[in-house]
Amino acid sequence: MSAIPSWRAGFELEVILGDLGEPRFERELREGEAMDEASPSFCRAFAAKLRERTGRAWCAPSRPPQRPGFYVVPEYGLDPLNWPEDRLAGVELLTPPLPLDDAETVRTELFEAIYEIDGDFNFFADEHTANCGWHINIDGGDGFRLDPDRFILGVDELLLLANNDRLFSRYTALQRHAVGVPLLRHLAHDPTGKFLLGSALGNLLDDRAGRDKGYAANFAKLLKGYVELRHFSAESFFNGPPLTEQLERIPAAFEVWPAHNHPFEQAFRRKFLLLSRWLSRARGKLAWDLTQGLVAAEGRVHFGEEPLGHLMANGLVELNLFGHREYEYIATIRDIVLSDIPEAVALLALDLAELYNLGIRQRASSNTSFQRAVLQLAAQLRKDPGLSSSAQLEELANAETLRREMHPQFYAAAGT
Repeated sequence: MSAIPSWRAGFELEVILGDLGEPRFERELREGEAMDEASPSFCRAFAAKLRERTGRAWCAPSRPPQRPGFYVVPEYGLDPLNWPEDRLAGVELLTPPLPLDDAETVRTELFEAIYEIDGDFNFFADEHTANCGWHINIDGGDGFRLDPDRFILGVDELLLLANNDRLFSRYTALQRHAVGVPLLRHLAHDPTGKFLLGSALGNLLDDRAGRDKGYAANFAKLLKGYVELRHFSAESFFNGPPLTEQLERIPAAFEVWPAHNHPFEQAFRRKFLLLSRWLSRARGKLAWDLTQGLVAAEGRVHFGEEPLGHLMANGLVELNLFGHREYEYIATIRDIVLSDIPEAVALLALDLAELYNLGIRQRASSNTSFQRAVLQLAAQLRKDPGLSSSAQLEELANAETLRREMHPQFYAAAGT
């Protein structure tokens, strides 16, 4: 494993564009509707305009690209049904992996070019652009391992998603949701966590980490040598701080050496032991029902005999917790099975408790008993300062200091 990473980032940016100032697209927009899928000619025209303004080799391949490059491709995930009348097509812009400073330069080039070509429609989140994402693909260079357990232990995904208004979407599940169910099941039989010492916890996290595009950190991409980060909004691309600030603690978490991992494992274990005890008290208050529908089964989860959330089951189960407003969901967990419902409720309670402690308090359950239990959990978390997001950040700084003190030759050789 390489001791000092050389961090690189590539982008996938979704934008909704108008007629590009070209008569043929003006006519198409005037005479018809927005494109369900950006046409090859539209992608080529936009790539040409980007090429002209940035000097980079932007192109619009006719087939899915097989190697890194600067590409304009159709974006299939943007629904044009209710777009404003001046919007014609959705595209995705792909960039190759570049050193972080170079990636920041490309970012600046892109938002300047997009503003010149299309104005500021994509610069601000509204009902049309809120679903536009900015995915960042990062790697640490040849030979640097991106171990999922380091990310799970060292990154506050909840805070990152909250800052980008990406909480609980279909494609931004927390890694904690993937590993939390088996971990809570383990702790039900190991109430002190004595069998999660040494390498055991890291092994569990690495094995059960989420590896599909439903997770904000998609570790399936490790097969290609990078991690896809889906925590960021297009608005953050256009208006957010520099890339290194937006990535925040992610590179630092991956850089923690095994010898310095103990504080992170200890805090994670304490947090889940606390949550396991919370679940043991709450389990008897939980009940649920399901009724088979035409396509999927639906039902409700109850806590203390009052409705808590909506269930939808079609092999796998999705649970949405009710808020106070009609049709409002305040937290979601997906891809569980029926027997996982108690653990899933506990994980969502942890999410809501930590959001409350972060000062994000508009996500309140309509179930009074459950909301009271969430606030009790939040209070218990506050009693252990080592479980806070700020404590995690401090430990990352300590780990970096230790690395530099113990192995100054690596940093001298890397020029950092």
